[in-house]
Formats: sequence, C-alpha cells, structure tokens
Amino acid sequence: MKKRLLLRVIWTLAILGAWEALVRGGLVSQIILPAPSDVVHAAMTDGFTFLKAFWVTLFEIGVSIAIAWILGLASGLVAGNMPVAAIGVGSVLSSLFAVPLVILYPIFMAWFGFGSASKIVFGVLTGYFPIALNTLNGIRAVETRYLVMARAMGANRLQLYGLVLFPLAIPSIVSGLRIGTGLVVIGVVVAEMLASLDGIGFLISYHRTLFDTGDVYLGFMFTIALAIGINRGLSELERRFSQFSAVENDT
Repeated sequence: MKKRLLLRVIWTLAILGAWEALVRGGLVSQIILPAPSDVVHAAMTDGFTFLKAFWVTLFEIGVSIAIAWILGLASGLVAGNMPVAAIGVGSVLSSLFAVPLVILYPIFMAWFGFGSASKIVFGVLTGYFPIALNTLNGIRAVETRYLVMARAMGANRLQLYGLVLFPLAIPSIVSGLRIGTGLVVIGVVVAEMLASLDGIGFLISYHRTLFDTGDVYLGFMFTIALAIGINRGLSELERRFSQFSAVENDT
C-alpha cells in the first residue's frame, strides 16, 4: 500500500515537473497551458474569491439537482404507470430533450435575471428530461404479471409503487439520475459562463477574457473537484439502491 502511494506521488511530481519545464521552456504557450506554478500563484492570490464563488455554484447545483430529481421521478412514475399516456409523454419528452436548451437561456435571463434563479431553472431543465425519460421507461419495462400478483395479494396503489414498480425500475432510474445530474452540473456552469455575476463559471469566463490562464485552470480544478464529488455520491447511491433492489427481489 505504501509503495503504491509512493509510486503515485513520484509519478505526479514527475508529470508536474515535465509540465513546468515544457511551459517555461517555451514549448507550449502559456495562453494555452499555464505552468503548475501559475495555477498555484492564482490559488494564493485569488483562492478566497474562487472559494466564495464555489459555494454559490454548489448552492445552485444542489437546488437544481433536488428539483430535477423530484420533478423527473414524479412525472416518470406517474406517466409510466399509465400505458396510453406513457407513449405520448415519452415522445414529447424525447423531442424536447433533443432541443438545445442553451438557445433558450436568453429567455430565462429576461424572465429571472442574471442571478441564481435563471441558473437554477436552466440546470433543472437540462437534468429533468433524462431523469423523467429513464424513470418512465423503467416503469414501462416492469412486467405486468408482477403488478397482477401484487394486486391479487391485496397491494394498494402506494404499495404497488413502493414495493413493486420502484424497486424493479431502479437500474433504469439510477441511470437517469446519473445522466441528469451530470447535465445539471454542466448546465449551471455553462449558464454562469454565458451571463452571470457570480459563480465558478463566471470567474472562468472573466479571467479568460483577461488571458489569466492560471486563474482559468484554477476554476477548472474547482469544477472538476465538484464533479468528482458528485459522481462519488452518485456511485454510493447506486450501490445502496442496488443492495435495496437485491433485497426486494430476494423477498
């Protein structure tokens, strides 16, 4: 274990050293790729500003994820359990999902302004469609015989959703949550880059116009760290859902 850790540290230092040498030697333009020391200098100079912006972005993403999950799961569960409506709703959702929502962002700015509200609305819309579609398809894929058997055993509508439909549709639902959550992160950061007064995306766009490449890459690092954290959380959620589904199937 210690040898692996030591090896990783050595490889990391070697890569950083080679990166620094390439930039300082003029082999790579600093406008395209800053040296690691430039990123460190940006962190020491503007780190507090980026940290405050990070919390703004985290708040916007967190609220967007919560709303997108609730709306996507609810609409997918309800529509998926109505065979006739599911076909029409699925077609509408698929068509809307294909529309590049970024072209609608100026409308969101006109309606909700330059603050967090427009970013949250945009983030919710970017993540809602895959969550709703995967939930709907997962519910539709559940075989009717399971529902018939549950009804024969006296299950009510709430029990059908909680004990039959939801557990059997979990793989499709979790897949939709993963895709939708990733799109929420992208949507919020892109919206901040397009027009905003705060957030990581705003700082990336601002320093890009000033050719402060070190600050731009520092913003990238904050965004990547955020994406990794959310992805790990989703992986843990998927693991727990898988265990729950396995227990339900055994019972």
